[in-house]
Amino acid sequence: MFRWFLLCTLLLGWLAAPLHAQGVAGAPLSPRGGVIALPEAQASIDLGEAYDFYGPADTRRILVEMWENPAREAEGVLGLIMPRGSSPQQRGWGAIVTWEDIGYVSSETARDADYDALLGQMQAAVRSGNAGRRADGYTNVQLLGWAQRPEHDSVANTVTWGKEFTFFDGEPNTLHYDLRVLGRNGVLSLNVVGSIEQLPEIRSAAQDLGRRTRFDPGARYADFDAERDEVAGYGIAGLVATGAGVAIAKNVGVWALFAKLLQPLGIALLILAAALATPMRRLFGKKASDARATR
Repeated sequence: MFRWFLLCTLLLGWLAAPLHAQGVAGAPLSPRGGVIALPEAQASIDLGEAYDFYGPADTRRILVEMWENPAREAEGVLGLIMPRGSSPQQRGWGAIVTWEDIGYVSSETARDADYDALLGQMQAAVRSGNAGRRADGYTNVQLLGWAQRPEHDSVANTVTWGKEFTFFDGEPNTLHYDLRVLGRNGVLSLNVVGSIEQLPEIRSAAQDLGRRTRFDPGARYADFDAERDEVAGYGIAGLVATGAGVAIAKNVGVWALFAKLLQPLGIALLILAAALATPMRRLFGKKASDARATR
């Protein structure tokens, strides 16, 4: 919740400021476009004028102060990407950028992966967690299926996939969309949560962001040296499987609710946040008693 200001002039000034520049307690955020260097990943993303990037400090403020996450949820986050013209305070989407230093992920078996079987395992994991969620007073959730089956682009060295979830509270279905850009020493992750109706927009943006991402010479996927480099303990299918444990940062009090979905999955991979405002509460997490009261 935004703090009350002692001086009305400061409050009016904050309200008059452009949304993208507003921060907590009136302190301005500093989104920027153009080429964004990500030295931790030895990579860069050329956002041009199509997207805004919030650096680590701004992203921490957005996640912790504006969206009220525990401070630990901002650890290791490189930044937040949003469409130009949107803001963390508006309904929309945002992609949290992280670097996964897991070594080289082989794509040799990508075409042989059984994604139907993988989906079945993830669905079973979600179902097994519902008893615990009910005991804690939360509604059941179901992984309906792939919103987009995993796709490996061997030219761009990217992997994308989307999952559709429904909560048994009568609200719109939820989309989890993942983009991984493969590098020599790990993968750059961009992750988005939104409503299922946003799938075309988010899928198009993910493809665009994948094309805009470049690893530095020597850190590219093609620079892999089998005799010297560390190799991840899984391939493309394993990369998708680890994404089943995405931890969603919240807005307007949602974290504690949505964590009830994620904890039973038992996969300790922190990924992303969503930039939905008040409607995110409806998308991601009423308690069962709240849901019944609104029906």
